[in-house]
Amino acid sequence: MAENYLYFAIDADNDSDKDAIMFPRSRFLGATSTNVTTLEFFFEDREGAGPSNDDVSCTITSGEHKTVCDKFAELANGNRNNTNNFTVIKDLNGDLPSNEGPISATGISEISAMTITTG
Repeated sequence: MAENYLYFAIDADNDSDKDAIMFPRSRFLGATSTNVTTLEFFFEDREGAGPSNDDVSCTITSGEHKTVCDKFAELANGNRNNTNNFTVIKDLNGDLPSNEGPISATGISEISAMTITTG
């Protein structure tokens, strides 16, 4: 099976560093809850330079950690024949012109904001 790529985009113009990011599924390390409305997804450093890993910190619907993790697992591990192996986890980009809006309105609906941090 081909590698699945996971896409995250914050609510911005996607014209600056950390406005959007994509990870190979194989780089996913895990997720952790930091409070009732925050869930962080961790990935191996894309640059391979370490020492820190990359992470996407998500603001979620209060108490919906299990739901978000279940949906993430389904998206990340989905067998999607006849696709380009590009999976939108969440695209919050609403600042582009109407003909260049978010890549997809799909993704995890319980995510309302994100911060992307790279190692």
